[in-house]
Amino acid sequence: MYKKVTYIEHKLRLIAQTQAPYTNTIGLGRSILALGTLLTLLVNPIDNIFIKSITGKFITPILDTDLKYNFFYLLGAEKILLMKWLAIVILAIVISGFFQKITSILHWWIAFSFLHSSTVIDGGDQIAAIISLLIIPICILDNRKNHWHKKIVERKLSNIISIVFINIIRLQVAIIYFHAAVGKFGHEEWEDGTAIYYWLNHSFFGSNDFFNFINIFLKNSFIVSGLTYGVLVLELMIFLALFASIRYRLLILPVAIFFHIFIILFLGIFSFFFSICAALILYLYPTYSDIEPQKIYILLYKK
Repeated sequence: MYKKVTYIEHKLRLIAQTQAPYTNTIGLGRSILALGTLLTLLVNPIDNIFIKSITGKFITPILDTDLKYNFFYLLGAEKILLMKWLAIVILAIVISGFFQKITSILHWWIAFSFLHSSTVIDGGDQIAAIISLLIIPICILDNRKNHWHKKIVERKLSNIISIVFINIIRLQVAIIYFHAAVGKFGHEEWEDGTAIYYWLNHSFFGSNDFFNFINIFLKNSFIVSGLTYGVLVLELMIFLALFASIRYRLLILPVAIFFHIFIILFLGIFSFFFSICAALILYLYPTYSDIEPQKIYILLYKK
C-alpha cells in the first residue's frame, strides 16, 4: 500500500513539474485578453459604452445588485471617466506582465464589471470575464516576476492546482466551439447551406462596401454552401482538438485564428477577436511550453 501511495505521489510530482503552465504562453493569453478590453475602453467615449438615461445621467447597471461592487461605479456614477482611465492603466500593467498575483484579480474585476455595466458587450466580453477568473489561481501560484519570463521548473504539488484550472479553461473553450457548431444545426439557413449569404448581406453585421466584390462569388450556390458547411466543420474540428494530439492542435491553431480574422474583416466584432484569440492560444497551444520557434518545431515534428 505504501509503495502504491509513493508511486502515485511520484507521478503527481512529475506531472506537476513537466505540465506546470508557468510560461510565456499564459502571458501571451493574458495580454491579448486584456488588450481587447483595453482597446474598447480606450477608443470609445464613456457616453457610448455605459448606460445613460434620457436626461444624460449614467444609470445603474442592468444587474443593480452588483452596483456597489462594480469597478466603474466604485466612486459613483459621476466618476466613471476616472475609473475608465484607471482600468486602462491596470490593463496596461496586466499586459506588461508585472505584479500578476495582484493584477490577475483586478483584471477579472474590470472584465466582470464591464460585462455588467456596458452597453456594447458581446460574447468576447463574456469570454474575458470567465477566463480572467479561471486564470487567477494560475497567476497566484506563479512565482515568476513577470509572465513574459521563461518557464521556471519547480517540482511542487501545488502546480497540480494550476494544471487543473488550465484544463478547465480548455474545456470551457471546447464547449464554446461545440455549442457554436451544434447550435446552428436547428436553423434552416445553416441546414440548407445559405447562412453565409445572409450573414454577409446583413444590414447591420454584413460586410462593408469595400468587400462588395465578394457578391460575385455569393451568386454561386456551390461556393455559398461550401463556406457555410465549412464553418460548421471547422468549429467541430476545433472542438475535437480537445481530444487530439499536440501536433493537430498546433496545426489547427493558425487556421482558427485566421478564421476569426476573416470574421473581423467581413462582419466586424473586433473586441470578440481578442478574447477568442486568447482563448484559442490557451486551448490549443501546450501551456506548459514557452512559445519559441525551436520548441514549436519540436512539438510539431517530435515522434
